Amino acid sequence: MSKNKKADTRHLVHAICGLNIVPVWNEPAVDSGLITQLLFGETVIVIRKKNRQWFRVLTQSCQSEGWVQASQIELIDEVKFEKYTGERALTMEICHPVFNDETSKYIVMGSSLPRFDGLSLKMPDSKYIFNGQAILEGSLEASPDLVTKIARRYLHTPELSGGRSPFGIDAGSFIQNTFRYFGILLPRTPEQQSLYGDIVDFEEQSAEGDVAFCMDADGTVIHAGILLGDGKVIHPSGSVRIDRIDHFGIFNMDIRRYTHKLRFIRRLVG
Repeated sequence: MSKNKKADTRHLVHAICGLNIVPVWNEPAVDSGLITQLLFGETVIVIRKKNRQWFRVLTQSCQSEGWVQASQIELIDEVKFEKYTGERALTMEICHPVFNDETSKYIVMGSSLPRFDGLSLKMPDSKYIFNGQAILEGSLEASPDLVTKIARRYLHTPELSGGRSPFGIDAGSFIQNTFRYFGILLPRTPEQQSLYGDIVDFEEQSAEGDVAFCMDADGTVIHAGILLGDGKVIHPSGSVRIDRIDHFGIFNMDIRRYTHKLRFIRRLVG
């Protein structure tokens, strides 16, 4: 980021998510369609306000724009924004509390722990304890084996368009969340993600940890999953599940038909 761009953002309004999961909507209405979600500890830039009840935000975690209810995020000044957007840990527990003497909040896998020292974290309202498994963002050494181990933690999560948690997730977030632990920061959607990494020329040359991108009838990338090796892929389809994959696409053994047509495979690790 250039110095000029950074200087410009300091004049904007910032906020942080202090709840476990906050929906980001397409319009300032709760029935307008879910774009994405904020997880605990994540920050946003407030672009616009409406009726003091809604904020249009740019999320820093997945660079998505949408509307959140003003009561569900906490405004912070630019100094705190710099602190909370800096070095932080990511939780690896499916669901685990942060707590202090006053309260306890259950947060989900992938949540951010700002200013984490291995046991405690600091939020604008208070200091909290987190005694579960967490790791500094980007500190894991990327390997195909570790990528698939992280991906498997989402197994059986319901598929949810716009979801980013172990209680509801879509394909874009499944890929984004998994690789984020290794400091590999990807865009929000499979179509955007399909521009990253190296193309694997032939399906037979694919390996564990590669990402399979699937397309619709027009050839547009709309889905993605992570290869497990041995002709298997883990991906959200109804729920996060393991299916067979070949050069045609993803084959669901339960219903005995192809559900997704393979576009290509890319390698982000190894």
